[in-house]
Amino acid sequence: MERIKISGLYFLILVYVSGAIGFVMKPNFFMPLTPYSLLLTSVVFLLNQPLKEKKFYIAFCIISLIGFMVEAVGVKTGYLFGAYYYGNILGIKLMNVPLIIAVNWALLISSGSIVAQRITDKKYYSAFICATVVTGIDFIMEQLAGKLDFWYFSGGKAGVQNYLAWFFISFCTSLLFSNALKNGNYKASIIVLTLQILFFGTIYTLI
Repeated sequence: MERIKISGLYFLILVYVSGAIGFVMKPNFFMPLTPYSLLLTSVVFLLNQPLKEKKFYIAFCIISLIGFMVEAVGVKTGYLFGAYYYGNILGIKLMNVPLIIAVNWALLISSGSIVAQRITDKKYYSAFICATVVTGIDFIMEQLAGKLDFWYFSGGKAGVQNYLAWFFISFCTSLLFSNALKNGNYKASIIVLTLQILFFGTIYTLI
């Protein structure tokens, strides 16, 4: 089982490297694969978590649900993040929100919380670090969202409101589920965060 977990992480690295190259060279072919790569990332991440930690998996599911509800309210009202809507590249939608977005919320917050709690055992500090990292990744993604058909803001770009909302929600969620997430796999978490930062950072630099 351990070999499968490690192989999954290596395969994930290969997927992101090839994906970054593909997005630059053949974007029309690789862009539709985005929801599948995010789903794969989540599966590999969860496989690397301690199987006995049932509360970890429950927390991951609840964070996904919170992420979905927040996005559904955001898309419908424009109150949380500003007025925006999703493109079609991210796959199946419910209430105009791609389901994979909810999973990615849980992926980023869970991995961010695990890494942050290895830096400090003080809950508020670790929640602050997690929220900063997650909001930073969102900032990078926002620069590409329209080009990649992820989502579109009515003003063309995300405003300060978007980043404040991301930070606040990430902070509160990380704080709320810190105990359930603290025993998660650090290696898998740091790999996931690093891959997303490098992937979107590379695409932003090259396209």
